[in-house]
Amino acid sequence: MRIDGSYLLPQMGATGTGAEGAQMLNKESSFQEQLKAATDKLDSKKITTMTDEEVAQRNQEIREASVQLEALMLKMMYTEMWKTVPKDELFGESNAMDIYRDMYNEEITKKAAEGGGIGLADYIYNQLTKH
Repeated sequence: MRIDGSYLLPQMGATGTGAEGAQMLNKESSFQEQLKAATDKLDSKKITTMTDEEVAQRNQEIREASVQLEALMLKMMYTEMWKTVPKDELFGESNAMDIYRDMYNEEITKKAAEGGGIGLADYIYNQLTKH
């Protein structure tokens, strides 16, 4: 078998028909066509840069998404934490209490993330913006 980037010479199979080799040749030519099409597309595109306003808008969206992700992570932690707390025998457990606790956890974690949280949002933002 010889590979030189433009074609693949198939080896004969045990039956001597070369069917496996022909199949490999078809796959190689298909890959070569896809690679050439992608390269041509890249070469034909004009590279544009973002304006300062577009960069600021993108960074703001990344910041908001990072804070939301941290809030979600904190909510998951709070939910798991509440599973370790013994059930309240005085008031009993109800579906309404579960819904209230879930809403409370969501709000408290959202506020915590917006206020700096545990630093996860900052870390994510820095990784995505390379600051």
